[in-house]
Amino acid sequence: MQLTGIIHAHSTYSYDAKLSLSELRDACITRGIQFVCMTEHVDELTKERAAAFVKECESLSDDRFRFIPGFEVPYRRAHILMIGCRSFFKNYAPTMAELTPWVEATSFVVLAHPVRNDFDVDDGLLGAIDALEVWNQQYEGKRVPRTRSLQLLKELRQKKEFLFAIGGVDLHRTEHFGAPLVTLDVHELTESAILEKLKTGAFVVSSSQATFFGTIPNVEELIQKHRFECNLSVSIIVLGKFVNKVLAGLGLSFPKSLKQLVRRRL
Repeated sequence: MQLTGIIHAHSTYSYDAKLSLSELRDACITRGIQFVCMTEHVDELTKERAAAFVKECESLSDDRFRFIPGFEVPYRRAHILMIGCRSFFKNYAPTMAELTPWVEATSFVVLAHPVRNDFDVDDGLLGAIDALEVWNQQYEGKRVPRTRSLQLLKELRQKKEFLFAIGGVDLHRTEHFGAPLVTLDVHELTESAILEKLKTGAFVVSSSQATFFGTIPNVEELIQKHRFECNLSVSIIVLGKFVNKVLAGLGLSFPKSLKQLVRRRL
């Protein structure tokens, strides 16, 4: 069966998200989404609350919909997605030694939004990750991947041939629903079946404007195809954040309805 899912999502177990796991499940089912790889922020989590999160993911999963638990761990200036992880260690991993227990307990390790750490990936981090999030909706929008991230993937593959490309929604609220979506073929709707496809790159990342396999046979072709649209999307997002910051400094803000409309479209 073919499944459609979301990678990189947050619920109210994260300090900055708006939807409970139950609300997120209902919203996904309504939209035809059958699985979500959760990546809760660990910054303010406790071991007890992390355990409650994992337990709730399991209780809300069935033969219609599947939550895969996971965490987003700060490592130096980067954020690492620990997809399929059920263990909690610390709120921050400032060294590779402190990141390693997370990696060893995780099925699918992803470097999230590499633009946030200036596309800097040292050899230790490269050895720890399975995939690079070349498309993050909150930084690149819902249309196409970031060409600079694709270029980074191309460079990193000179050292690590089987590094996969992934797209993440980075979902925090309802208006974030949309691309990039991940599709894969499995025999049954189980966590192990989904994770196996992710770990082997047997998935497709897509929107109405862009589609690529996790293995991306020709990165340069994808870069050339989407360069203009990527630059346009990123420019609009950067401008929007700048204007929002200026307005905040003046004690003003965009009308909430306008912000939601923009996020639904972009």
